[in-house]
Amino acid sequence: MKKVRVGIVGFGQIGPVHLRSYQQFPEKVEVAAVVDLLDEKLVLAKESGVDQVMKDYQELLARDDVDAVSVCIPTHLHRELAEQAAAAGKHVFCEKPMAMTAADASAIEAACSKAGVKLQLGFVRRFDHEWLKFREIVQSKTLGDKVVWRSVAASQGAPTPWFFQRELGGGPFMDGAVHNYDFGHHLFGSVKQVTAHGTMLQPDRTVMDTGTAVIEYSTGDILQMMWSWGLQAGSTGSAAHDVLGSEGALLFTGAGKDPLDKEASNIGYLTINRPGREQEPHSYVKNDMFRDELESFIDCIREDKPTLVTAEHGKEALRVALAVLESAETGQTVQLT
Repeated sequence: MKKVRVGIVGFGQIGPVHLRSYQQFPEKVEVAAVVDLLDEKLVLAKESGVDQVMKDYQELLARDDVDAVSVCIPTHLHRELAEQAAAAGKHVFCEKPMAMTAADASAIEAACSKAGVKLQLGFVRRFDHEWLKFREIVQSKTLGDKVVWRSVAASQGAPTPWFFQRELGGGPFMDGAVHNYDFGHHLFGSVKQVTAHGTMLQPDRTVMDTGTAVIEYSTGDILQMMWSWGLQAGSTGSAAHDVLGSEGALLFTGAGKDPLDKEASNIGYLTINRPGREQEPHSYVKNDMFRDELESFIDCIREDKPTLVTAEHGKEALRVALAVLESAETGQTVQLT
């Protein structure tokens, strides 16, 4: 099979990650060009091994030798680029969140379907062995029939102002937490209702940078989030991540190293704590989730098979994110099923 030639549009935070990932399997893919408006980003792309750089993505889309596009620009711009890429016959990898509105997300899906091109969403946790082990343990009911998944974090968060504008990036409970919403759907299924509260710790923002969200699933499982992107640079708050059930607790983010495997640096562990038992380490082989995510996209193009993370997944996660923002803004619980 021939190599897939990809153009990366946007070389801010996630664009360089795409480039490094594609460069790890050069037998399948070649980065044909990088597009960015800033000269310093184009210099960085060339220093990173990209021959062709440009400022106008129309120039990229007009090239017959480009097969696919990585959409790595701000969320509110996803629709325009994805629609035009699809119309030009390019397969589309769209970073998360899919869009800022349900209408835009549906338009992206329709454009790719009409053009007959592949569309994959950037929900990278679906390819991460740690998160997949987490899902395996929870779905085994080892912790109980219903669980509470808790997620607590605080930091500066995103580095650029557009992330914190309601119509452009949506703040942490849109841009960052969308990973939790997607994995919650992958883990538990449909959301029943959402309740959220929030505030803005920093000025010049139009959406909450700090708050709580409780996501209740139709299964009775619950995701509790306490997140902040409201700290100043150089400050961090407490972080916690666990799952609580009637039969015990699941810990990860570094907890529960198996003392017998100190030398096995490629092995990670999740730990189950249950009453009357020693801690139970559950191992997984560490992997590069971004590499595996993008290799899956390229394989789907080369082998003409459906992508594993689809528009439906993108739209569902966006639906939850928008409900969280609505609940925080109105003070009301939002019913989704």
